[in-house]
Amino acid sequence: MRNKNRTVKFLCIYELVYLLIIIVFITSCGKLGDPDTIKIARIDNEYITRGDLYKILREMDDKERPKISNRGDYLRVLNQYIDQRIKIPLGKKLAEEGKITLDREVAREHFFRQSGDEEQQLRDIWAMPIPEGDTITPLMQVYNLTPATLRAMKEYIEQETDKIYEKLLGEQAIAHLVAEDVKAGNIKVTKEELEREYNLKKDNFHIYERIKFRGIFVPTSVPQASKIASEYRKEIDNGKDFDSLIKEILSQKDSLLALPELNQVKIIESEIENNPNSARFRGFWSVAENAQPNDILGPVYLPEFRRLAQDEKGNPRAEIMPDSYVVLKVLEREPERTPTIDEVKHLLAPPILIAKKMEELRALHQVEIYEENLPDPSSSGDQFTNPWEEL
Repeated sequence: MRNKNRTVKFLCIYELVYLLIIIVFITSCGKLGDPDTIKIARIDNEYITRGDLYKILREMDDKERPKISNRGDYLRVLNQYIDQRIKIPLGKKLAEEGKITLDREVAREHFFRQSGDEEQQLRDIWAMPIPEGDTITPLMQVYNLTPATLRAMKEYIEQETDKIYEKLLGEQAIAHLVAEDVKAGNIKVTKEELEREYNLKKDNFHIYERIKFRGIFVPTSVPQASKIASEYRKEIDNGKDFDSLIKEILSQKDSLLALPELNQVKIIESEIENNPNSARFRGFWSVAENAQPNDILGPVYLPEFRRLAQDEKGNPRAEIMPDSYVVLKVLEREPERTPTIDEVKHLLAPPILIAKKMEELRALHQVEIYEENLPDPSSSGDQFTNPWEEL
């Protein structure tokens, strides 16, 4: 009888151990069989899984979704998502408290500007009134719209504006907190931090080649503008001093007998930088390349541009210079160079301060990231390398 009880007891223990093994096996298989459930981060006691990360990528706008080549790409997406989880509620909170404000039209303008080739079309659609009934206006026909599709497009613009508005409000909230901390002396940028940031980013900063000049501007609206400008250059080539020519032109403009077209000729000082990312002044720089002070250039065509001028009281004001043919004298030339740390300090400091504030807020929200659990897209065995690829 005693042996029988011992046998029963042994069988019960065996069954218990077997059951535990099965539970562990099932749990392990569940993790191996469903990588989506693997935890990759935590914020406010809420875990973020691989599946959440894939969902974030799938729902991203096509223009924003990055190419994922390695774990670092996943990490950047994850960090951006976590930062938005912190910033957006903070922006709403500070806005409700009246500490920050943001014009919604600023967000809409951001949306239009980042729309690429569709920018003008979206602007036109937003400006269109929705007609009553089934009426289709000529402009709606241009974009093949019905009242229903026009309404849907306007709703789409509103939704995208909402997203940008939330993000901008969040950015403004962080800037507000940083400004308060700086004012209170609770946060600052050290010399070593500035130097480190400068060494990392100095190749991204450029002071472009710049020419300061004094020019005789003959607007293209003046009849035979090109010929008039050429005559001015001819006088200089024949020996007339540039400054003497300008005095002569100014005295003629003041004359009661001045021709109407002469009144439109302008004598101004201005400067233009040689920014390779702008095609606007390429024609000018094809002529001004390697020019030195006191060189005479032109006539050269200059498209319309905006410059800072002064009114009669010496106050700064914006002045639009029309399309013109210009004969000019180079006053100063500054070659392209890398700016010094002092020249870009105002650009280097804000990102450092914001990073410090975000680090503080992440600690407050108990953010943890488990980099070892991030998926590895370079692994051929990773069946989840590009889960959004077929979308």
